[in-house]
Amino acid sequence: MSRRFEDIETRIAEVDKTQQLDQARQRRILEAEAKIFGDEEAAGVGPYAALLERMKIPPAELEKFFREQEQEAKRRIELATPHLQLSRDELEVIQRRERAILQINPCAWVHSSPGWICTFHAANFGWWHTETANASSTCSFNLANNEANPRVEAFGQGMAGGRSASLHAWLNFDVPARPAAATVLIQTYIELHGFYNVRGWASLIADLEVAGYQYGYSWGSVTSHVLSLNTGAMGRHDKAHFLEFHMPVGADPFTVRVTLKLRASAKFGGSFAVGDFGTLAGNYFRVVYVNTQSL
Repeated sequence: MSRRFEDIETRIAEVDKTQQLDQARQRRILEAEAKIFGDEEAAGVGPYAALLERMKIPPAELEKFFREQEQEAKRRIELATPHLQLSRDELEVIQRRERAILQINPCAWVHSSPGWICTFHAANFGWWHTETANASSTCSFNLANNEANPRVEAFGQGMAGGRSASLHAWLNFDVPARPAAATVLIQTYIELHGFYNVRGWASLIADLEVAGYQYGYSWGSVTSHVLSLNTGAMGRHDKAHFLEFHMPVGADPFTVRVTLKLRASAKFGGSFAVGDFGTLAGNYFRVVYVNTQSL
């Protein structure tokens, strides 16, 4: 392994260490949330027993109803998913737009100014996830294409069962050193394409974050709140995102991490939330470039 790649891995390891506390906190909160929902679920129909008795509804019948609702939720997802995909012509329009953007973007040209440094290829990738039962998170990567393919889903359970899944997928870009300390403008071009289906007491959240790291510390970042959906939402997200921010850098290489954060949650049988930016053609999270300019 070359010295340069060893240095890149060391810098990325520093970034990972910086974020471990944040990830541990999120996991702890999710576990606490799962325990609270678990306690409610364990109580079963307890709080409603008197009402059910008055209505002459056996508790077993109510539980059976919710189990059927859970199966119906999965059937609805299976039926809707094929209709939420891009057609060949629609995908071609998006690809044509990407090519047009690259033709006029400064990152696609050789800069005459030495202040510009563009990075087209991610050096590394990674993902963090946590979920409860009846929820799932998956992610694969195509590093050569700067692409991640994440998916989250959660299904509510019974009368009070809450489920959730959280996933962060990221790509790290190594930016060579400036000749001297400087304030740098960081520009990113991100393509985000996927579908969502949210029903009942459920929600889906998607955020994009771009952060710059040097010496194991983040000196600047920007976040875009892409989706915040609740009951009755179904459709697609097909957009190009241009995010930028300023940060100070020393005369050393630094790392830019581009992250997609997804969270699906659902409560009560029949509720569900699905966010899919990875399966089938036309669903992906891709960082086209990271462009930097000394100011």
